Amino acid sequence: MICVSVQEKDFAKCKEILAQCRMAELRGDLCDFSTAQIEEIIKWHPNILYTHRIAGSTLPKAMECMATAIKKGVKYVDIEIEAPVDYLEYIKAYARANGCKLVISYHNFEGTQSLEELQAIYDICRRKGADIVKIVTTANNISDATRVMQLYSYKKKDSEIAPDNFMERGEESGSLSNSFGEQQAQLVAFCMGEAGKFTRHLCLHLGAPYTYVAYDRNSATAPGQYTKEEMEGLLAQESYKYSTLERGSTVFSGTPSVKIPCSKSIAQRAVLAAALANGTTTLKNYEPCNDIAGAVEVVKALGAQVELQGTTLTITSKGAESLKGLKSIFVGESGLLTRLLIPLSAYFATGGHSVEITGHGSILKRNLGESVAAIEAAGAVCHSNDGHLPFEISIPNGGSAAQPLKDTIEFSGKESSQIVSGFLMMLPLLDHDSVLVITNPTSLPYIDLTLKVLGQFGVKMEVEEDLPHKITYRVSGRQKYAATEIFLDSDWSSAANFAVAGALANGVVLEDMPINSLQADEYILKVLQEMGYSLEVCSKGDFADIRIASGSKGGGGSIALHNSPDLFPIVAFLASCTHGEWVLEGTGRLLQKESNRAESIFTELMKLGCNIRIEDDKMYICGYREGKQEAPVLACGHNDHRIAMAIYVAALILGKNILLDNIRCIDKSFPSFLERLKG
Repeated sequence: MICVSVQEKDFAKCKEILAQCRMAELRGDLCDFSTAQIEEIIKWHPNILYTHRIAGSTLPKAMECMATAIKKGVKYVDIEIEAPVDYLEYIKAYARANGCKLVISYHNFEGTQSLEELQAIYDICRRKGADIVKIVTTANNISDATRVMQLYSYKKKDSEIAPDNFMERGEESGSLSNSFGEQQAQLVAFCMGEAGKFTRHLCLHLGAPYTYVAYDRNSATAPGQYTKEEMEGLLAQESYKYSTLERGSTVFSGTPSVKIPCSKSIAQRAVLAAALANGTTTLKNYEPCNDIAGAVEVVKALGAQVELQGTTLTITSKGAESLKGLKSIFVGESGLLTRLLIPLSAYFATGGHSVEITGHGSILKRNLGESVAAIEAAGAVCHSNDGHLPFEISIPNGGSAAQPLKDTIEFSGKESSQIVSGFLMMLPLLDHDSVLVITNPTSLPYIDLTLKVLGQFGVKMEVEEDLPHKITYRVSGRQKYAATEIFLDSDWSSAANFAVAGALANGVVLEDMPINSLQADEYILKVLQEMGYSLEVCSKGDFADIRIASGSKGGGGSIALHNSPDLFPIVAFLASCTHGEWVLEGTGRLLQKESNRAESIFTELMKLGCNIRIEDDKMYICGYREGKQEAPVLACGHNDHRIAMAIYVAALILGKNILLDNIRCIDKSFPSFLERLKG
């Protein structure tokens, strides 16, 4: 149920708004209507929640207006937890006598307390006689927001809450009940602020009877409110078009063997490197996805000739020098492609002009400020939309200097390894030697993967590690990329979904997977082992068939995912189905993905009944709540391919009827996911 919070002071306009609302909160202290006008509205609209804050009025005025609303049959009244006892008792008694439900509300406009304090507030509201407890705090981060959502699973024993004159005993069970005989008050809990905005929607999936929205953008009564139209869109079942598959209709009805397509991380690097090489490069085991196709379109725009025959892609180019003069690059939605091309654009711009980088969809929402800082640290100029695309990259003095970029470049790699990979691809092309110093480096396996691809094209550099704080790359200039032939290894990020599904179903065999591949997400094998799942590796040289058995003896522990953030969605679900409490470290790496993945994982897995909380850089997961499913779970993929695939796996394992809003976002990395899932 959507409750529209209304504060319109014009009586006629207020009625026009209320006429469009199935349920509405009338903010009496803000509207400042007469008692006669309140009577008219209550008599006319059957589903009003009347609120009159003392702080915005006076105690006598609030008492008079609340009593008027109750007497005329208002359905709910809201009174603050800190209201004077005599006032609360008067309103509560009046509400009880007139069949009006009492909302006792608590607000924190500064922050969010500990879970224990929030639970205590809930208990106080119950003792005061609330039919509905409303707890709203301000979320300064996702840890605050997830803490408030834990209130929905808080079940305190009735015996721990002593009765007082605000409570009654339930005649049959002997348990405490509120003024209408309910054993436990309903809960409406969410967070204000942008960091907590998602909780205003999620709370409905966790048991809140309603949530608050603004009528439009100009009438918000609290920060982070959705509009009525926005929330209706989120709750419209017809927008959740895609029903997930039952296990019996997939390969997991038995013990499947699955072949995984090529790594998009390797393919994107190899495609760009092929355009920088003079000659024809052959890429075998090629299978396109949107991100790889985006890289192919870029090299076509650079003037390379591209031909696809079956699973073999050939790229013919005249080399990096021929690409100077390029003025515009379109990157689609790929974060990796964007970050690889930012340093390369500085190389292309040395001809004395600027290069524009633009894209579409989710990439336009990503804050790439760390990449802007990195390219400017190198001596280039980057004009951006406050860290968002489009970018315009140029070299000072028109690039006419003999050394247009610095010979020593230093920046932080804390936010992303992808911009580091972009520099490693670009620096060998310069006319001078370079030293690249990365402080606080992250996702080193992905950087090592870049070095491996560069080595296959004949590009070399020296690496000096002073981990975990610093890593230095010494790069000789004037190097030439050499055309070559590469077999594109299967993708461990995509394989992780099938590995987890197999572990939780009847087992699975992953065919021809690369071993010691430098792909960060090969780490899924170690994760499965640490969680107590059995693996068998049937070696075929550099490749192997990986047999994963179902059933775990895991009992909880800690898994570090700082270097493998793409594993987070599927590993979070795996942890919820595996014995014990698991701590997944590295949530700070999830904020600037296709979605805010920390928020997306928490939201969607909580809908499915998983027990999750986030504190600082850690996600704590302990099982899931089983229960009868009365309606389909309306799951959102957040336009994030990895979230959508994890939801599909969860549906298979939990046997839940899940409707998903958009499955085609998987085309970004794994278009054949459903085809392979069906067998």
